[in-house]
Amino acid sequence: MPEIVYLDSLEDSEVILESLSQPVRDWFKDKFPDFTDPQKMAIPSIINREHMLLCSPTGSGKTLTAFLSIIDELVVKSLNGELEKQVYCVYISPIKALANDIQKNLIGPLKEIKERFLPGRAQEIRVGLRTGDTSQSDRQKMLRKPPHILITTPESMSLALGAKRFRPLMTKLRWLVLDELHSIVPTKRGTLLSLALALLDSIIETPVQRIGISATMEPLDEVGRFLVPAGSDSTVYIAKVSGDRELDLDIILPHPRFSDPTFDYKQILAANIERILDLVEAHTTTIVFVNTRRMTEEVVKELRRAIAWDGDAIQAHHGSMNKQIRQEVEQRLKNGELRCVISSSSLELGIDIGAVDLVIQLGSPGSITTGLQRIGRAGHHVGGIPRARFLPTSPHDLVELVALQGAIMSGQMDLLKFPENCLDVLAQFLIGLCIIEEQDIDEAYELVTQAWPYRHFPFDDFIEVLDMLEDERRLWIDWEENTFAKRGYSQMIYYTNVGTIAPDNNYLVLNTDGSMIGQLSSSFVSSVRPGDVIMLGGTTYRIQSIQGSRVNVTPVTGFRPTVPSWSGEALSRSHELSVAVLDLLGATMLSLRRQRDPRVLLKEGYGMSSPIAEAVARFMEQHVAESFEVPAQNRIMMEEIAGGVPTYMVTTCRGRAFNLTLGYFFAGLAQMNDIQVHEMSFDENGFLVKLSGHVNPASFPAIFEANDQRNVIERYLMDTQLFAKRFREIAGRSLIIPRRIGAEEVSPQQFQQKAEALFKAHRTTSDSLLIRETCNEIFHSDLDLKGLEQFVTDVISGDSRILHSKVKLPSPLGMNLYMSAFEDLLSMRTRAYLIKDIDPEILRRLLGQRALATDLDESQVNGYYADKVAIPKDAESLLQLMEMGGGLDKHHKNPLYEDKLEGIDQDEIREWILELIDTNAIIRVSDTGNEQVDHKWFSDRMADIHGTLGVLATHDIEEMEDLRELYTGGLTYKMSTKYSGTTPTDWKDEPLSDPHECLRVKLVDMLGSEGPMTMAQLIDRLPFPERMIENLLHELEVRNVVTIGFYRQTNEGEFILRVDEHYLTGGVEKVIEYRNLQNLLLRKSFKLYENPLEALEAHVLFQKMHELLDRVESYRFADWKDLKHDPDVVMGRLLHNRVGYTTKQQLPLLLGLRPEPWMGEMERKLVGKLRANDNITRQQLLEDIPRDEDSKHIMNRAKYAISNMERQMLFVKQYEELPERKRSLSLFHKVIDIYTPMPFEKALLELIRRIGPVKRYTLGNYVSRAAEDLDFALHSLLDKGTITKVSALQPNLTDFYCIAEDSIDVRKRIREDRKMRILTQSDPFCSRFIQEVRYVLKQGWYYPVFKGVDPVGRILMYKVNDYLEVKDIHIPHAYLDEFVIQFDRFLENYRDTLVEISVLTNFNGESISEASVNTKEAFERIGFKAIGDGLRMIRGGVMDPKPYKESIRSLFWNHKLHQNTRSVHETEAVSHIDEVRDDFALRGRCEMYRVNLKSMATANQLHQGTNLRGRKVYATYPHFQRLLAIRNISPDEELLDVLEFFSENSDPQLFMDRHAMRRAEFRKLAQPLIKSGHLVQDYRGGFRTVDPLPVDDLWQMRVKYLKEIVKDIPLITLKQFEKLAGKPFKPEDVMAVLQILEEEKEFIKGFLLEDMNEVCWGRKEELENAAELPPMRDFVLPPSDPLSPYFASLLRERFGYGSAYLVFHEEEPIAAFKANTREGVIHITDLVTDPKLEKQSLRVMKEFAWEHNMPLRGKILDKIRGR
Repeated sequence: MPEIVYLDSLEDSEVILESLSQPVRDWFKDKFPDFTDPQKMAIPSIINREHMLLCSPTGSGKTLTAFLSIIDELVVKSLNGELEKQVYCVYISPIKALANDIQKNLIGPLKEIKERFLPGRAQEIRVGLRTGDTSQSDRQKMLRKPPHILITTPESMSLALGAKRFRPLMTKLRWLVLDELHSIVPTKRGTLLSLALALLDSIIETPVQRIGISATMEPLDEVGRFLVPAGSDSTVYIAKVSGDRELDLDIILPHPRFSDPTFDYKQILAANIERILDLVEAHTTTIVFVNTRRMTEEVVKELRRAIAWDGDAIQAHHGSMNKQIRQEVEQRLKNGELRCVISSSSLELGIDIGAVDLVIQLGSPGSITTGLQRIGRAGHHVGGIPRARFLPTSPHDLVELVALQGAIMSGQMDLLKFPENCLDVLAQFLIGLCIIEEQDIDEAYELVTQAWPYRHFPFDDFIEVLDMLEDERRLWIDWEENTFAKRGYSQMIYYTNVGTIAPDNNYLVLNTDGSMIGQLSSSFVSSVRPGDVIMLGGTTYRIQSIQGSRVNVTPVTGFRPTVPSWSGEALSRSHELSVAVLDLLGATMLSLRRQRDPRVLLKEGYGMSSPIAEAVARFMEQHVAESFEVPAQNRIMMEEIAGGVPTYMVTTCRGRAFNLTLGYFFAGLAQMNDIQVHEMSFDENGFLVKLSGHVNPASFPAIFEANDQRNVIERYLMDTQLFAKRFREIAGRSLIIPRRIGAEEVSPQQFQQKAEALFKAHRTTSDSLLIRETCNEIFHSDLDLKGLEQFVTDVISGDSRILHSKVKLPSPLGMNLYMSAFEDLLSMRTRAYLIKDIDPEILRRLLGQRALATDLDESQVNGYYADKVAIPKDAESLLQLMEMGGGLDKHHKNPLYEDKLEGIDQDEIREWILELIDTNAIIRVSDTGNEQVDHKWFSDRMADIHGTLGVLATHDIEEMEDLRELYTGGLTYKMSTKYSGTTPTDWKDEPLSDPHECLRVKLVDMLGSEGPMTMAQLIDRLPFPERMIENLLHELEVRNVVTIGFYRQTNEGEFILRVDEHYLTGGVEKVIEYRNLQNLLLRKSFKLYENPLEALEAHVLFQKMHELLDRVESYRFADWKDLKHDPDVVMGRLLHNRVGYTTKQQLPLLLGLRPEPWMGEMERKLVGKLRANDNITRQQLLEDIPRDEDSKHIMNRAKYAISNMERQMLFVKQYEELPERKRSLSLFHKVIDIYTPMPFEKALLELIRRIGPVKRYTLGNYVSRAAEDLDFALHSLLDKGTITKVSALQPNLTDFYCIAEDSIDVRKRIREDRKMRILTQSDPFCSRFIQEVRYVLKQGWYYPVFKGVDPVGRILMYKVNDYLEVKDIHIPHAYLDEFVIQFDRFLENYRDTLVEISVLTNFNGESISEASVNTKEAFERIGFKAIGDGLRMIRGGVMDPKPYKESIRSLFWNHKLHQNTRSVHETEAVSHIDEVRDDFALRGRCEMYRVNLKSMATANQLHQGTNLRGRKVYATYPHFQRLLAIRNISPDEELLDVLEFFSENSDPQLFMDRHAMRRAEFRKLAQPLIKSGHLVQDYRGGFRTVDPLPVDDLWQMRVKYLKEIVKDIPLITLKQFEKLAGKPFKPEDVMAVLQILEEEKEFIKGFLLEDMNEVCWGRKEELENAAELPPMRDFVLPPSDPLSPYFASLLRERFGYGSAYLVFHEEEPIAAFKANTREGVIHITDLVTDPKLEKQSLRVMKEFAWEHNMPLRGKILDKIRGR
């Protein structure tokens, strides 16, 4: 065993200097005044080549201590010319950022020494960095010219040792430096590193000196032995310098009332933000440490919102951010450009971040080690004094911080735990070990046991790991030879998955330019959808799409973001800190028991300030008042909460790990005794458990003694999420389920599915290694089994006690955890009973003002409702009364308002009724089948509601949970239309209205007129199922219409309107119903306009073509294209990065909502190129920017400047259609200095007029100016009376700003617009209520379907290969008839986008084949029909798939490529095709090839020109005339003289001579004319002007041409047709011809190919007869063949080429290759094929070369032949 020796003496500085070489000595004396104590202690031993472990405080010069003697020796070698191409020193860092830092800090001194103190002959000392971010090219350079000092990470070190070419470079290694050991050794990264070091020892020629560095850790003996081989007798010297460094620490209370028990602790974060801001403003540079990445983002968001200065000076830094972004933050921090950085743990370690003068720790860091690391980041230089301020987040947190500060000041440290015998790490290592060569099993075992964590590893376990790897096909084992070696893809798997950091199932976050921003956890990604705004790295982004394991985002500003959460962030409080907390609790409790003031102890013993001592003392005094005990080392508290299910609050204060262990043990024991565990929750102080039965604490000692703790916990663990998570990590770490295989990445969902399947398999296997390692890891990392075993032993012996008590509420130490159990209760019924049973103190915390409801009495409530409606005095007031409730019977009575009508003469009421009949204000209802409704008078609005509900109540709805499930087609009731007096004489049949809406209105009216009602009362009054009413009430509560409480002091909760509750509980503000506000916005948003431009001018912007569908009369999607190209329409990032379209007239308004733009030097340069009313392209804008490699940074800056200009709307874009260009040309239109911004107040007023009533928060989504500017402008407009405010409960009292006219309209009672609309999520109306929509319709991407203001359904539909895939439609059956009408309109509009076929798969989550007859008939009415086995329905096409081979066979048969239809010779072949490019295209079409193409051109008088696809081809002159007519393009006027010349002459030399022109100049003149088809080269080599054919009807000519293209094609897609047609034809032209051919019955349309989900047009008879044709030969289709464009998509998608030779085998394309064909040789430059079909591919390619009489060459071919 290695020997440990502690150093205790300091060497004299002069002695150390004398031992250094002259250059290094001179450099050190020039740079530093003297050595630090750690350097004086450690450097002499390092110079003597002793193994060294250096442990000293942050900022004591540890890195220089380790490297000084290494630099010195390398300098000597440099002077002597002895430096070889070898690695002499390896520095291993736990994090990449630290590695980057060390590289810079090493290169600096080496450069200084070389420039100032070394002669020119000295060799260069190279420093290299190899991490996961090192490019492949840099790694190759490293092999050719290895660094003398290699800086790397544990993972990269393992990869380097597994590289055959890199290993030899390490054989002369002399030094190994391991930094930040305290963060490596206690983790599996340290375990992997120890194995890598053992492997390194086996390949180096001489023992290497090892130097370990760390700031704070214990036990040092264990860490020292970790450094060297376990079986060696080496001596490790430890230089431990006292950590008694001066520290400036203090705890600051965030709020003056922090110690007040009545303080609302939900305000803590806001108060802490204020304190942080004060501290940041008082210091130059501050780091704020928080404990989770989520809190990092939250604090950044809140700080930026609170500051009045530059928000860019506050940045986030955490591990889920992209490396480049983190490095930029680190560099800016180091340069002093940042005022504040908020970090979780990523800045803890020794990264050089420059001068930081303050560290703020928000909340307890959880361990003494972490606290010291974080504190040490301030004053991180020799002699610096670290300054830190702690901010507590709760009273419990304050207690922990006091204990932490006390522990730090008394010199306590955490003890590290080291993982041993890790099976998953070993499995990974063994795979890497045999990559270079096969390994002997015994030798491998001996190597493994040299690593300190495996020093006692059993050989049997080693063999089991090998067995498992063989079973999982990662290795093969030859038991006879006693060897093992790699297998299959194991090498690739190892290289792409090496490392022990747990596979985190994270998603990569990518910006629009493809750059990586960071990572998000899969659990968080599952809760967000495209369109959501998130915050990452302190910047807000909108999610554009989620694809595989990538989240694509685009930057936005001004939107309130969702702050991400990352699972598994919370670490348990360390054991040592928990002991310190228990000591503090014990000491303060002892003071209180002895009737001494604990404040004295806290001030004098712990050094606390008076406010801190007061806060802790008050907290403990409150605890003592409720419980005279606190947890201690020998006792825990178990409080049984009275009432409800058996609930136990167990308080230990021993940390989360111990609490988890004890909690799982309790739960396991409970289950063994048939007691079910309903709920468990944990924190650092204890755990809360709810059981199905009571337990007897007195029996615990006996139960503990009778059961083995580990076995009980293991059984319980197997079904927990913790076990599943750890199992996934171990499966990934052991490479059984790799996250990547080469470049292919396994998505988080796939990884989880594979892990679940593996878990099921291993769970049933006895003694599974993966299961065993999962248990081991949980017990080591997550649980405190050792602490539990000791506690159980002490309980059994009587040395420890469980103090059991029955309480109404837990003591203050457990109250936080107890409260958190209530905050997540969202169910209304649960909340009702919660309000009834809960303690008033918790009620106050949970409900705030709503708790006042419990103080009301019945008379107050009844009086309020009696005053809501006055006693009627005329017909109008009677109508108001009838609007509040049910109808009047023939005796003019209604029990609901009998008291209101009492005393009014019946004749007078009759007169009022007659008056209302005359104005059609009331109606009589009949034939509903419900006696409570029939023959009664109702107001116009209530007649519709009662008539519908009356009919529905008589139907079989008992099993329904939602009225919308009922199909109401054909159901009617009668409404009166004519009268004789008060007797109806004529009736009309009225179809049912919206059932769900009717019940909603009825229920709301009942509660609004009659007051609070219990569930039982509502069920008794309404003839509908209980579950239906419950669901509707739940929906109303979610939408803040109703709430629940105890208002008449009933035993069961009562439902009440939120508006009424507001007034009943003392609200004085006048409020409107939120639904009224929504309806006003609906009416304003969907006002119909005559044309799209009017709609654009009335709104702020539109983003998609769908958004105009319900806003413009006779609008179709086809109009959108015309709108985009309108000269008055612009597109840009108009609002906070939201891309949309508007008119030029709107730009002043939009500019007025923005602040003054900021421009850098590059922005000003680019703006100077933009000209008024003269749009330019992006290429023109960037034409002066250099594009060479050295200027790449300038181009990147220019691109960033354009993005910045676009965000600030310095320009917008306009689109222009160009001939022969399928995509519109994007042009930059200057805005700055051209359009005058509207004054801000005027712009804000206009905005409110358009979108109001609007919340202040929503205005922030439209206004980019500072929040205070917006608030000031709003106050100013209010003061002037130009706008006003209305208030609604949403959910709390919320102000909405609007113009005066809107404030009147929003209070009017009018019939709602219940029209059905299919919208997009970006729709101006839908986006205003997107969170509400996503709650009702769930998260996801879909088209929301609205009925009025209510989101009632969704359509999951997207475009796939020219058809619409309707994956699912969720629509209530009651709305089906209305929906299909709107859906038909929607799909008809999609035809304008060349999408005519729709395929429907599911309806309401089930296969359409399972849908009801009514549902199928409804879709059949709009053109859908069942296909195949009925599992899908199709509209607009057929489903008749044929084999792909048969369509190919028929195609080649028709085009003379089939062996049976080929021409006899080349002359005949030429006559069958209009155009031919080269000999390759012609040779495959004929049996004999005697003469080349150029010779045939002369014989056949073929000309050479440009075809419609832009290719040079040979064809007849009339053919080129026809092409020119089709193009319909006039020549450039400046080139008319050229055309005139060649209309009479053909010799280009004559033209050149006349104009004294060189050939290059002539080419420049002729080339545009050749490209445009105006000029061709004749068969004699001269030029000829093309005279276009006379055209009577250009469209008919184009149609005829397109028809000829497809006359011999049996099957074609739209994309293929476009490719064949060429540039002059737009997709609309091609589609029009396909429609003509379809109408002429020449083509059928639909899914015509097997295994191809793409719409095709085909010739039915040809496809059916194709099977009878002989099979096609194997051949190669050259890229010059006329059919090549037909296969362009296949070539790109399957083989990744734009143009290439396509190899066909058995009528299937199996390969594609690139080739040069110069000098009579086919030289293959690239080949893509299936490895299984390489031989077949090669054979076909040889036949192709033989047919063309050309040899086949290429290195790729040699490799294939070699295999």
